[in-house]
Amino acid sequence: MNSQQSLQEDQSLPNGRDLALPWHLTLPARLESAFREQFRDNAARLIPAATILMLLVYVVAFAVEHHVAPEATEISWRPRLLAAMVTVGVLLASRHALRWLQPAVAGMALVVAGIHLYLGLSVDHPLQDAYFYVPFLAILLLGSLFRIQLYWALPTSLAILAAQAVILFGASHLSDAEALVITAFTACATVMSLFGQYFFERLQRQHFLSDRVLHLHRSELHAANRSLESQATEDGLTGAVNRRGMDVRLSNLLHNMQHQARGAPDSIAVLLFDIDYFKQYNDTYGHQAGDECLKAVAEVPKAMVQRATDFVARYGGEEFVIVLGGTRLRDALVFAERMRARIERLGIPHRNSKSNNVVTISIGVACTAEGVDSAERLIHLADEALYQAKGAGRNRVACVDDDGSVRVLTP
Repeated sequence: MNSQQSLQEDQSLPNGRDLALPWHLTLPARLESAFREQFRDNAARLIPAATILMLLVYVVAFAVEHHVAPEATEISWRPRLLAAMVTVGVLLASRHALRWLQPAVAGMALVVAGIHLYLGLSVDHPLQDAYFYVPFLAILLLGSLFRIQLYWALPTSLAILAAQAVILFGASHLSDAEALVITAFTACATVMSLFGQYFFERLQRQHFLSDRVLHLHRSELHAANRSLESQATEDGLTGAVNRRGMDVRLSNLLHNMQHQARGAPDSIAVLLFDIDYFKQYNDTYGHQAGDECLKAVAEVPKAMVQRATDFVARYGGEEFVIVLGGTRLRDALVFAERMRARIERLGIPHRNSKSNNVVTISIGVACTAEGVDSAERLIHLADEALYQAKGAGRNRVACVDDDGSVRVLTP
C-alpha cells in the first residue's frame, strides 16, 4: 500500500508549489519580466481606489489641522496640495504609463514623507510632533495600499528612514530620547512591513509559477488531444480523412447547411472514386507497390481542395471520397474531370488494366438536392453514379442529375 502511494506521488504532475524560489526572489530573466508585468497590471487595478483613499486622508488631515491651529494651514496647504498632486500623478501613471508605475509610487512615498518632515520643522501647533510619525505611514502604503514590489520598497523605505533619523536628531526641536523613540518605532514598524511584504511577494511569485506550470500542462494536454483526435480521424497510409472522420464532417456540413448556420455552404458535392482494376495492380506489382499507388493517387485531390469545408477521405480499400462545400453539380464535374485527367497523367504503369496501360480512376458525383438530407443518401447516389461509370468502361466520370437520372460523361 505504501509503495503504491509513493508511486502515485512520484507520478503526480508538478504544480508550481514544489518549485524552489531563491531567497532574493528573482526569477530567470523571461519569467521575471513576465512576473513584473503581471504584478504591475494587478497593482494598477488597485490604484484608483487607493488614490481616492489617500485624497480623503489628505482632506481629513487638513480639516483636523485647521480645527486645531487655523494659522498653521497657511503654511501646510501648499505642501499638502503637492502631495495630492503627486498622488494623482500615480493614478495617471497607472492609466497611461504603466512601466513608470513602480518608480512613481516610490517617488510619491518619498514626497509624502519629505513633506511631513518639513511640516514637523515648520509648523508650530500642539500636534506638530505627529508629523514625524507620517514617514512610517508613507512606508506602509508602499506595500499595503499601492502594492509596490520589494526591490522598489526596500531602498525607498531605507531612504525615508534615514532622512527621518537625520532630521529628528539634527534639526528638530525634540530631545534625543524623543527622537530615538520615534526612530525606533518607525524602524521596527518598517521591518515588520517589509517582512510581511517579502512573504506576500513570495506567495505571489509562487502563485505565478503555479499558473505557468498549469498553463504548460494545459498546452501539452491540448496538443496531445489534438494529436489523438488527428490519429482517430486520419488514415495512416494516405493522410486523408478516415471513414469515421468523413462521417462526422459530412454530417456536420449537412446539418449546418440545412439549418443555415453562419459560414455553412449552400450546397455540397460528393465525389466517390476508386482505382480501376486495383486488385489486378496488387496481384501484379505487390501490396507495397499498391500502398505507394494509393498514396500517389490520394495526393492529387488533396492538392486540389482549397476551402475549409473541402476534404478528401479514404472510404475503404481503393475507394476515396471528396467533399466539396458550396459547389454545384457543374463545378463538381469540372473538378472530377480535372482530377481524373491528372491521375491518368501520373503515368503509374498498370499493364493488367483493361482500360489503359496506366493507373486510372472512375468517379461518381452527386450533389445535395431536394430529398437528399443525409450523408448516407448522398454517398449512395454517388455510389450509383460510380457504378455506372465503371459499367461504361471505367476511366470516366458519371453523375446524378437533379432529376435523379444518372449521366455518364465521355472522357
